[in-house]
Formats: sequence, structure tokens, C-alpha cells
Amino acid sequence: MTADHATRFAASFAALLAAHQVADYWVQTDHQATNKGRHGSPAANAIGRSACVAHIVSYSAVSTAAVAGIGRMLRLGASWRGILAGQAISAVSHYWADRRFPLRGLAGRLGKLDYHDHGGDAMLDQSWHIGWLALAALATAVVTPSTVDS
Repeated sequence: MTADHATRFAASFAALLAAHQVADYWVQTDHQATNKGRHGSPAANAIGRSACVAHIVSYSAVSTAAVAGIGRMLRLGASWRGILAGQAISAVSHYWADRRFPLRGLAGRLGKLDYHDHGGDAMLDQSWHIGWLALAALATAVVTPSTVDS
């Protein structure tokens, strides 16, 4: 990783983290927040998936604008391939966790179900998102046209 990559990573991570807070708490609608984890019956699954997809679309719009905007303003030279790779990592990992039951299942497999079910679910959710945002920032920083084409 070069100094340019490190700078792009740091700026991208800061932009992703700020965008995450805005998109997850201010942009997300009440309907999305309330229903994105619904599952069970086919109807509940459909409502849950639809609400979660809508949340991810608006979340990704805010996130992409933040990363592209900071990159342009600071002249960081991030490629669109890098930005899109980072956004894909963020969107897929965010959807997976926000359906709620997969994250609860992972907590159970890791011996954290009691913590999850007694108030720790929000912390597990947010730490999951932030961890994946770091990987998204890394992809944003290092995926360039030359690394993809070579």
C-alpha cells in the first residue's frame, strides 16, 4: 500500500463512517427500521426484504455521495471501480446484518446470544457495520483501474 492508498483509505473510512451515521439514523425511514428484520412467513419475508432493500438503496446513495465527494474535494484519485467495490462490500454486509436474524444466528454460534438478546444487539450490529466499513474503505483505496486491469 502506498502513501496515496493510505490517504485514500483514511479519508474514505472517515467519509463512510460519517455517512453511515447519517444514513442509518436520519435517512432510514421508520418503516424501514421497523420492518427490515421481518421474517418467517412468506408475507413477512417479503415485507422484510423490501424494507431492507429500500434502506440499503438510500444508505448506499448517501455513502457513495460521501466517498465520491470527499475524494473529489481532496483530489484523492479514487477510481470509480474502487468506490463501487467499497460500496458493494458495504451494501451486502449491511443488508445481511440488517435482516437481523442472520446476525442473531452468528451471535449464537459465537456464544454471544445472551449478550445479543439482553441489550447487546445494537452494539453487535454497529460493530459489524463499522468493521465492514473498514474493509469497504480499503477496497475504495486500493482498487484502481491499473490493479483491476493487470
